[in-house]
Amino acid sequence: MKTGRKFKRTPDELKAIFHYLENQYSELGLSGKCKSEIDLSVEEIFMNMVRHNSGSRHDIEISLVRPGPGRVVIHLRDHENVPFDLTKLEELDVDAHAEKLHPGGLGIHLVRRMMDEVKFEHRNGISRITLVKHITEEKEC
Repeated sequence: MKTGRKFKRTPDELKAIFHYLENQYSELGLSGKCKSEIDLSVEEIFMNMVRHNSGSRHDIEISLVRPGPGRVVIHLRDHENVPFDLTKLEELDVDAHAEKLHPGGLGIHLVRRMMDEVKFEHRNGISRITLVKHITEEKEC
């Protein structure tokens, strides 16, 4: 994994995260709709790490790479003693949930819809969430 940038675990870091991502997009030659989907997904995962792992004193590391022409890979890395595997979360009918006007609870489901792959691994107290966005001519990024 390419070494990314570390961010303090506070919502105040979102501006710096978006700036980092924008620099990565330029460096990797990305533009278009995929950028907003990646931004939203990274924000959701980062904020979940901040909210639900508030006892950690470690920074959260984010990296974005383009290992080939057909995809973009984003890693979010956090230290957590009690891991939460978002890939095990039961599927939700997002439209039905939204119609009931329940606030919250949709973020991870939306990430799963926007990203082509969502992976989770936990080793030695460190959780890594990997988001993959496929890029094709029809779905330019």
